[in-house]
Amino acid sequence: MAVALASMFPLQAVAADPSARDREVQELIDEAEKAAKRLDLARARELWARVRALKPSTMAICQLGVFDLGLDRLEEAAAELETCVEQMPAPTNDIERRRYEVRHAALAAVRQRVAELHISPPPGTARLLVDGREVSAGGPVFVTPGQHEVTAIGKQGQVAHALVKVAARDSRRVSLAFETPKAAAAKVPVPAPVAPAPAHARPNPSIIGAGAAASAALLGAGIGLHVAGDFAERETVAKVTRLNDGSMLHSSAEYRRIYDEADAADARASLFRGFGSAALVAGAALGAATIVYVVWPRKAEIRPRGAGAEVRLVW
Repeated sequence: MAVALASMFPLQAVAADPSARDREVQELIDEAEKAAKRLDLARARELWARVRALKPSTMAICQLGVFDLGLDRLEEAAAELETCVEQMPAPTNDIERRRYEVRHAALAAVRQRVAELHISPPPGTARLLVDGREVSAGGPVFVTPGQHEVTAIGKQGQVAHALVKVAARDSRRVSLAFETPKAAAAKVPVPAPVAPAPAHARPNPSIIGAGAAASAALLGAGIGLHVAGDFAERETVAKVTRLNDGSMLHSSAEYRRIYDEADAADARASLFRGFGSAALVAGAALGAATIVYVVWPRKAEIRPRGAGAEVRLVW
């Protein structure tokens, strides 16, 4: 359809003595016609865009609309064909009448597949965007069915947003308003105040006393168990010495008894030392925790900040 519409009405040749720009425009038109005949719509559309940039005309915008429709670029096609129909003069002969009817039919066809947005921007708008595409507020903005974001940007950096969902053939009016400074400030989350902890909070004396006593008891138990382990080890050495004393003859029963006693003493030494080490570690850890408890409350500072709290530890 795009090829048929584009080639239905051949263009007249340029003036007998064309300028360099006119010659370039005619060459681009001839190449665009060839691209359309071989169904290369993208290439034909690109060439007509160059024609319009060099020499804007109603024919160029009409051709762009036809090719964009063939490429399924509905938003661009609707806007271009709308401009095309507005700029076309009233037909004066059969060829112009047929051309007029064809352009109107193409516009009616694309309007069945798009929606219209009539945007009322707030005063002082510098830019108006639909889905990030800059548009003009003077006429309808054509969009495909679905949800779209309309944004107005003011000269002072103000921003207004609106989301609108449309279906094909809808015509929707969108009014935008910049937010007032008070409304914008109301949307800024205000952090909840953080109450500062006392800078010199006094620790609980009973906790300190209990911690110190427990730590001392564990340390004393650990030392005592290590002493007991050493004693058991010396007992083991004495019994082994009795077994290895060649000057004494032992019966099998006596040998076995001494061996069992030495083995039991060795087990007691290992057990005492194991429990002693555990008690020493626990006592040291409890003592360190008690010291931290004493120091931390006096040296910690909690200060409220803009987005929370700041904790500073000064040692």
